[in-house]
Amino acid sequence: MLSSKPLNRFQTREELSTAIRDRESRRYHLWRTAIFAIIIGSLTFNFFLAFANTNLFGITDSYVILVELILIASTLALALDRKAAPLTILAVFLGYMVFILAMRSELDLKAVRDILIPLAFYFAGKKLRRIEDADQIVFISAYIVVGVGLFEFLFLDTFTRFVNIFDYYVARGTLNPDDALIEGSNLFISATRFEGRNFFPFLGNTRASSVFLEPVTMGNFGAFLCLWALFRHGMKNRFLLFVLAFMVILLGDARFGMYVCVAFFLVMPFYRLVPRIIWWFTPFTLILALAIYGTATDQLTWEDNFAGRFYLSSQLLLELDTEMLFGISPEQVFLEDSGYAATLAQIGLVGVLALWTLFVFAPAGRPEGHKFKVLAIVFISLMMIVSNSFYSIKLAALFWFCAGAADGWRHDPAPRFRAG
Repeated sequence: MLSSKPLNRFQTREELSTAIRDRESRRYHLWRTAIFAIIIGSLTFNFFLAFANTNLFGITDSYVILVELILIASTLALALDRKAAPLTILAVFLGYMVFILAMRSELDLKAVRDILIPLAFYFAGKKLRRIEDADQIVFISAYIVVGVGLFEFLFLDTFTRFVNIFDYYVARGTLNPDDALIEGSNLFISATRFEGRNFFPFLGNTRASSVFLEPVTMGNFGAFLCLWALFRHGMKNRFLLFVLAFMVILLGDARFGMYVCVAFFLVMPFYRLVPRIIWWFTPFTLILALAIYGTATDQLTWEDNFAGRFYLSSQLLLELDTEMLFGISPEQVFLEDSGYAATLAQIGLVGVLALWTLFVFAPAGRPEGHKFKVLAIVFISLMMIVSNSFYSIKLAALFWFCAGAADGWRHDPAPRFRAG
């Protein structure tokens, strides 16, 4: 019950005001519990589906799609209220997606999902009353990832006995049975460093994936933890979050995640000095650099290093024709190793420009919000060079929720809460 008696039965204004505050506080805490559960579910559902596939019943791609639909729909229900702006933005972009998808030969719901995830979780994050609530869900997520990752790394045989990662990805159609690089391996294909680990080689060749099941998102998550720790200067236990970020990157042997963390520290002294329009140009500058490099380089083969990933991304970007650039090509081409190429082909240049502009120039309630925005721009721009894994709800739910919280963080008391 939200109140012990109807509001119109209170004798004084003070009693009525207290009752209203108590009711709104209970509604807010209930809402916060629900949205936290969704974020944790987004983080871990693949892990539990892999467990089910190994021990209980067969999983197909339909299970993954259904769970994601439930998570996104639930988030939208909690994020949207009677405010016109979120509803208008959502309606405009859904209409835009219907328009470009109508020009393709097949209905591609993944493209719609790629837009719904950032919109839904961003608007949900903006409804947070306190930035400390965002700190809490970040720490909870970090503890889960590090805890499962340590168990996987220390007790790998036991872990894979109950969670067969390779079979799960085969069952959902992401991998083929003959894709295994090691015969009999139960891990994702990139979970083994054949040439040895980059960090502390004496730890062996295995890269922990934790609840993400694959090490790429593991490294991205570690970089995000570093981002949040840098952003939240006055946060309680801030140093601990840096330690957790390092542990995630170490467990996943995520060299690119470490590069991104270094980039965060390099831009921090200058984030106030650079105009926002320059930050807006950052990903497009990188796209231009990739295109120039792809046309000028004489490199012929891919290598498993940053230069190799840069080369591969440039080649995939150069495969885009005009129809792909605007997201209306009827052909389905594998572009997932280049986040920029995949994004343009899925959403189209018009959609990309609109979404990116909305994010970069969205007003923040406090000056600190600009710091998060700059770090987020660096994070997104660098991650999109090597893959489109940033769109995965496993990480995107938490990231966009925190992005909304950073923009919605205000000095003044929180406005009256509306659950939806």
